[in-house]
Amino acid sequence: MASEEDWASYTRAVVDMAPPGRSPFRLEPAAPGRTGVWPDGVALPVVVVTAWNPDSVVLDPGSNQIRNERLVDELTRLGLAHWPAVGRDPDSLHHEAGLAVPGLSGEDGAALGRRHGQAAVYVWTPESWTVVSCTDDRHEISGWRLTAHVSESP
Repeated sequence: MASEEDWASYTRAVVDMAPPGRSPFRLEPAAPGRTGVWPDGVALPVVVVTAWNPDSVVLDPGSNQIRNERLVDELTRLGLAHWPAVGRDPDSLHHEAGLAVPGLSGEDGAALGRRHGQAAVYVWTPESWTVVSCTDDRHEISGWRLTAHVSESP
């Protein structure tokens, strides 16, 4: 279960994404009800999940990379499309590599996150950007907006 501090961090995080054949973009939380224009050709919903730092234990980059590769292997085995995504705390240097999975339900996304030791996943729809707990019924709904991708070194 996520601490209150962790949950607050999840709700303010931004996510850089690079769908195939598209320019990279950043998804930022916005006030509830405020949304941008849904990208053409992107199946919905989109779940963003990581395998980094399970149970909020910060691992070394090599261990996180191995965990991320296992997540990629699982998605590939399940026949699920995915593309790179990096979640960032806009107030610090903290980031976690993950994957955006179009067409996956929030319920299935939370189960996927749970299998990889995660406290929460993100579910993006035309109407909302939602942080969904993998351990209980908690969720936080906000709006969203897209901005041009900002290149940042991890």
